[in-house]
Amino acid sequence: MKAEFKKKHHNTEERFLLQREQRWIYIRYTRGDIEKGAYILRNESNSVNDYLTQFFNDNHVSQEIRMEVTNYLNSGEENVQKSLQEFINYLLTTFSVIIMAGISLGLIIFGGYKGGSRLDETLNLYPTFTIIGVLGGLVIGGGICYLMFYKYLKSPDEKDKESKSTQLNQNNKKEETTEWLIIDVTLEDVVKAVRSFSERLPKGVYRTILVNDDYSIDFKQLAYILKGIPSKPFYMSKETYDIFEEKNKDIPPIIDTVQKAVDRYVKEQKKYPMLPYDPLRRVNYYLLIQEHYLEKKPDIELYITDYDGLISHEKPKRKQAGD
Repeated sequence: MKAEFKKKHHNTEERFLLQREQRWIYIRYTRGDIEKGAYILRNESNSVNDYLTQFFNDNHVSQEIRMEVTNYLNSGEENVQKSLQEFINYLLTTFSVIIMAGISLGLIIFGGYKGGSRLDETLNLYPTFTIIGVLGGLVIGGGICYLMFYKYLKSPDEKDKESKSTQLNQNNKKEETTEWLIIDVTLEDVVKAVRSFSERLPKGVYRTILVNDDYSIDFKQLAYILKGIPSKPFYMSKETYDIFEEKNKDIPPIIDTVQKAVDRYVKEQKKYPMLPYDPLRRVNYYLLIQEHYLEKKPDIELYITDYDGLISHEKPKRKQAGD
């Protein structure tokens, strides 16, 4: 989910962009000539407000922007109330359907019993048709009850998922019927297209739907943004969303494996798996292997960024004195 907040201070404009993904939070803050950005890896113990408070204090964000962002996040409480109301409605609907199903089943069985009894009286075969009528009523009534429960007792989440799935399928079918040109694109073009795609996704759907089993990007879903299908493949990490050219296609699976190991290590050990005072903040594979979070040492160096445990394959610049 993406939200942007703006405030005018005389001749200076203040802007705060907040984007929440499944695994991380992206922040971009500008005020005059000052521009700050941050990627923050999310975990279960902290709320979004906890992360933002630190960012607000470090970058002297105005009270007006703080208030707007806080109100925006607190509006999530309204969603909780909405969910509660939906649950109550669901219970009422369930109760009503159970009553209707019970009445329908009883009437159908009774009808089968009466019809079978009359046939037995006419043909003098009691209780053959009576039994057949009752069993037939059970089967028919059971089928009707099943259809009633299936149609009316889907939870709001299931209905929402079906709606999203239908929407995505319709988009995919529309894209499949369109013939796209083969085009040349740069890594930067693909990064921009993926971000644009992510911003248009329904709530609860993430950009990982773009990634195939071999970590290649499914460009059929991006063709309407790029205005064509790239002539060469690109690859993406499912954990960090980093994008790579074909020459680096072996990096995404390594990043994903190590990121999961780092996340588990941090959750259980309450610290990062790296040597103290390491200026490059390299992932210490020895610690991860020793504690059985990782099976073997990867062939590349990975680094823990300043974004709360998110790892990267790019070697960080050494900080100069005074930075």
